[in-house]
Amino acid sequence: MKHARPVRFTSSRGFTLVESLIVLVVMSIAAITIAALQGNIFKGQTDNKDFEVGVQLIQGCAEQVLGVRLINGYDAVSSCSNIKIDSYGAPTPNVIKNTANGDTIAGCPTGGTCRLISIQESNSRAVILLLVKY
Repeated sequence: MKHARPVRFTSSRGFTLVESLIVLVVMSIAAITIAALQGNIFKGQTDNKDFEVGVQLIQGCAEQVLGVRLINGYDAVSSCSNIKIDSYGAPTPNVIKNTANGDTIAGCPTGGTCRLISIQESNSRAVILLLVKY
């Protein structure tokens, strides 16, 4: 009678513990990198939204300034009181130069009285308008 010998496979089946740990470490590093990049993407989207809202506030204020000038006259331009979003604060138009006080403004046509108006939003974005009165 022959004794049965256990059959041993010479080739390995599956992964060793060391190989599995190496793959786990590599996958963890990849996951951390992806999570960090995703955080930067969300911050960029928030910054873009804030910039867009600020530009829209400035545009609304500029349109109001031009509307007040058209309806009430050149000297009535004062503020953008009805344009306000809670987290931003209303943009404020400021007269930064006025030819009525004897100042000269580059680009002011001959025979006209000019006024430079700066409209600044709370995040330091600004637009400068040149208003002319003939």
